[in-house]
Amino acid sequence: SADLKLLEEATISVCKSLVEKNPRTGNLGSLIKVFLSRTKELKISAECQNHIFIWQAHNALFIICCLLKVFISRMSEEELQLHFTYEEKA
Repeated sequence: SADLKLLEEATISVCKSLVEKNPRTGNLGSLIKVFLSRTKELKISAECQNHIFIWQAHNALFIICCLLKVFISRMSEEELQLHFTYEEKA
Protein backbone atom coordinates (compact mmCIF):
# COMPACT_ATOMS: atom_id res chain seq x y z
CA SER A 1 0.00 0.00 0.00
CA ALA A 2 1.00 3.63 -0.27
CA ASP A 3 1.36 3.99 3.51
CA LEU A 4 3.77 1.07 3.67
CA LYS A 5 5.89 2.56 0.89
CA LEU A 6 6.02 5.90 2.73
CA LEU A 7 7.05 4.13 5.93
CA GLU A 8 9.84 2.26 4.15
CA GLU A 9 11.13 5.44 2.55
CA ALA A 10 11.05 7.33 5.86
CA THR A 11 12.90 4.63 7.80
CA ILE A 12 15.43 3.35 5.27
CA SER A 13 18.34 5.35 6.71
CA VAL A 14 17.66 4.06 10.23
CA CYS A 15 17.38 0.50 8.92
CA LYS A 16 20.63 0.78 6.96
CA SER A 17 22.40 2.09 10.05
CA LEU A 18 21.06 -0.80 12.11
CA VAL A 19 22.15 -3.31 9.46
CA GLU A 20 25.69 -1.91 9.65
CA LYS A 21 25.95 -1.67 13.44
CA ASN A 22 23.86 -4.61 14.62
CA PRO A 23 26.58 -7.28 14.30
CA ARG A 24 28.61 -5.26 16.86
CA THR A 25 25.75 -4.15 19.09
CA GLY A 26 23.22 -6.99 18.98
CA ASN A 27 20.36 -4.48 19.26
CA LEU A 28 17.89 -6.41 17.10
CA GLY A 29 18.42 -9.61 19.07
CA SER A 30 18.03 -7.69 22.31
CA LEU A 31 14.76 -6.16 21.14
CA ILE A 32 13.43 -9.59 20.20
CA LYS A 33 14.53 -11.11 23.53
CA VAL A 34 12.86 -8.32 25.52
CA PHE A 35 9.68 -8.66 23.47
CA LEU A 36 9.58 -12.44 23.95
CA SER A 37 10.25 -12.17 27.68
CA ARG A 38 7.38 -9.72 28.10
CA THR A 39 4.80 -11.62 26.04
CA LYS A 40 3.83 -13.59 29.14
CA GLU A 41 2.56 -10.33 30.61
CA LEU A 42 0.29 -9.57 27.65
CA LYS A 43 -2.59 -11.78 28.79
CA ILE A 44 -2.55 -10.22 32.25
CA SER A 45 -2.37 -6.75 30.71
CA ALA A 46 -5.36 -7.48 28.50
CA GLU A 47 -7.36 -8.74 31.48
CA CYS A 48 -6.44 -5.63 33.48
CA GLN A 49 -7.02 -3.42 30.44
CA ASN A 50 -3.47 -2.06 30.66
CA HIS A 51 -3.60 -0.40 27.27
CA ILE A 52 -0.17 1.21 27.59
CA PHE A 53 1.62 -2.13 27.92
CA ILE A 54 -0.37 -3.61 25.04
CA TRP A 55 0.41 -0.55 22.92
CA GLN A 56 4.14 -0.87 23.74
CA ALA A 57 4.13 -4.57 22.84
CA HIS A 58 2.31 -3.82 19.58
CA ASN A 59 4.85 -1.15 18.67
CA ALA A 60 7.80 -3.41 19.50
CA LEU A 61 6.37 -6.18 17.33
CA PHE A 62 5.73 -3.71 14.52
CA ILE A 63 9.34 -2.47 14.68
CA ILE A 64 10.65 -6.05 14.68
CA CYS A 65 8.52 -6.91 11.63
CA CYS A 66 9.66 -3.82 9.71
CA LEU A 67 13.32 -4.45 10.50
CA LEU A 68 13.15 -8.14 9.62
CA LYS A 69 11.56 -7.27 6.28
CA VAL A 70 14.51 -5.01 5.46
CA PHE A 71 17.06 -7.53 6.73
CA ILE A 72 15.56 -10.45 4.81
CA SER A 73 15.20 -8.50 1.58
CA ARG A 74 18.75 -7.11 1.64
CA MET A 75 21.03 -9.90 2.83
CA SER A 76 21.87 -13.53 2.36
CA GLU A 77 20.95 -16.22 4.87
CA GLU A 78 24.54 -16.32 6.14
CA GLU A 79 24.62 -12.54 6.66
CA LEU A 80 21.25 -12.66 8.38
CA GLN A 81 22.50 -15.35 10.75
CA LEU A 82 25.31 -13.04 11.90
CA HIS A 83 22.72 -10.61 13.18
CA PHE A 84 21.29 -13.24 15.52
CA THR A 85 24.52 -14.80 16.78
CA TYR A 86 25.86 -11.76 18.62
CA GLU A 87 27.83 -12.65 21.72
CA GLU A 88 28.78 -10.02 24.24
CA LYS A 89 32.52 -9.62 24.61
CA ALA A 90 33.89 -9.99 28.14
